[in-house]
Amino acid sequence: MKNCNTTITSDERISRNREPWRVNRRSVILAGGATLVATLFVEAVPAQEAPARVPGATAKNGGTKPVYLPESNDPVSHSVAENLFWNDILMEHAAFFSMLMPGQALAAQRGRADKFKDTFGKQFEKTRATRLDKGNYASFNSSTIEQVKQFVDYKHEMQRAQESGKLQSLVWPLFFDHTAREAERFIRRLQQLSKGDAGLDRGEVVGFWAQIMDEHAEFIAHLLDPQEDPLIEKALQSSAAFRKLRESKNASEAQSLAKSIIDFKTAAAKGIEAGKIKSIIPPTLADHVRREAVKFDDELKRA
Repeated sequence: MKNCNTTITSDERISRNREPWRVNRRSVILAGGATLVATLFVEAVPAQEAPARVPGATAKNGGTKPVYLPESNDPVSHSVAENLFWNDILMEHAAFFSMLMPGQALAAQRGRADKFKDTFGKQFEKTRATRLDKGNYASFNSSTIEQVKQFVDYKHEMQRAQESGKLQSLVWPLFFDHTAREAERFIRRLQQLSKGDAGLDRGEVVGFWAQIMDEHAEFIAHLLDPQEDPLIEKALQSSAAFRKLRESKNASEAQSLAKSIIDFKTAAAKGIEAGKIKSIIPPTLADHVRREAVKFDDELKRA
């Protein structure tokens, strides 16, 4: 007969508490993001309102915000979509920086981030309100570029300060670098479009987005609750897969990985929003990285 007074160690207690979560969800999560969405989260997500129509761009739903994509292969259409997509993304970059710079000691840096948030929010709305055509799209792109350059400088400045210890924020140096590279690529894209060239080079598309997706997966792994073992494992597996893609630049593999990461990010975003995934990931950040994955997939198809 077992001794009823047997002591249960703290490690055993944690293991027992976590095991049902591990058993019930590991098989579902590792089976694929699409399965996860269909089985766990779809009922918890409210229906979206249709986004406002913007001439030159189409809106693809799937999360809390739409992804704006080109309506045609015309440089004007691409300019509209790029401005809508990236001005919104940059606005959120600034919001994340502000969120991760708490306290009076960081008031100055946070205040600068808040100004950039306002700048790109206004540029996004200006894009929606302005009817871009062949006569004005290049000058509009130029006005965006000047604003983005200032934000790039800020990001590099903050990265150096964080790395040196002069800035004690909650923003990883890699996150400053990651977001700066996205903004720099946005600048290059607008410059290309303003010359009348809407083409996308497949090697550049795969190389750029594979690195971005690799880093997204690492960010997700480090922001999940330590008890979310299956999701952390899935995120690290995705990171490794995109790291290999950066070397191979295999087009068919890129398409498959793009679909997979969209499913995973969609599931994670909806799970976080519904309170079914434990993390310190704000729902806005979860949807942010989902939209970038959709952008990656669209560019692959056009390249």
